[in-house]
Amino acid sequence: MDNKKTVLITGMAGFIGHHILEGVLKQTDWNVIGLDSLTYAGNLNKLTDIGPWESQKHRVKFIWHDLKSPISETTNKMIGPVDYIWHLAAESHIDKSLEDAIPFVTNNVLGTANLLEHVKCHQPNLKKFIQFSTDEVYGAAPDGIFYTEDAHLRPSNPYSASKAGADMMAYSFAHAFGIPVIITRCMNVFGERQYPEKFIPKTVKAILENKKVIIHGSESELSSRCWIHARNVADFLIFLMDKGHSKEIYNIKGEERNVLDLANRISQIIKGRPLLKDEIEYIEFHTARPGHDKRYALDGTKAKELGWEAKLSFEESFDKMIKWMVIDQNKRWINL
Repeated sequence: MDNKKTVLITGMAGFIGHHILEGVLKQTDWNVIGLDSLTYAGNLNKLTDIGPWESQKHRVKFIWHDLKSPISETTNKMIGPVDYIWHLAAESHIDKSLEDAIPFVTNNVLGTANLLEHVKCHQPNLKKFIQFSTDEVYGAAPDGIFYTEDAHLRPSNPYSASKAGADMMAYSFAHAFGIPVIITRCMNVFGERQYPEKFIPKTVKAILENKKVIIHGSESELSSRCWIHARNVADFLIFLMDKGHSKEIYNIKGEERNVLDLANRISQIIKGRPLLKDEIEYIEFHTARPGHDKRYALDGTKAKELGWEAKLSFEESFDKMIKWMVIDQNKRWINL
């Protein structure tokens, strides 16, 4: 690789990770090193499916590594010195964390510690380290409340607790060893090629197959989330490399919608009509899972004051994504 800046992205073969790669290839001239263990949700075919891949793949280097283990001398030499590290690799499915919390502790907390140890020992000239986290570390947000970066952490399931633990590990290394850590906390990210266990691709598949759409809660107690396209997330991380400050936390705010609104919007795009009440047999309300939070919400003032705003609106990016998902050659991503 040449003398241009180099970013190491952990979890690059995952859903958000491959969108981050796409953003870097489109918006910068940086070289990219991807570190991934290729779990069930990691797929190198996601990389080859992005628009700039064929013309820009010479800038990308892939290294297999499972961060549950320390980074060896051999792997360290393969990585070499980098300018930025964006740490996205994580177990992220709440339902799986309720079944067995241990993989989330080992992947998210131990994995983060192993990466930080590598930085401490081998990356003395690192300019920025992004610890990519989640709004769920704050716990449920009451109606009308949007959590700022200094809100107390109250994780309510093993997944969010493991991410809070990873955040604290990263902050401790920033304080003790001067590692230039920035913590970002993001809301529900959507986009193309999302693993089909997640709500949006699962709902698209159900509607295409004329099956029931599963909604957590009831008509009177609907879950609400804030949603943001992965391309906006990539844009913000690139922005932070110039504007972000070490030992700071930045929320990445999306636009709030409840899950039934999203299901109706998907149905409108695919079928030309929402899932109306006279079609209630196509909706199945499930009792909320243990530790379920009805609402998550972040305040995005800090990022806005820094000078960043999302380029893609929810409506534009969401509708375009759903139309992309139902094109025949793209349906394979919801049938994995």
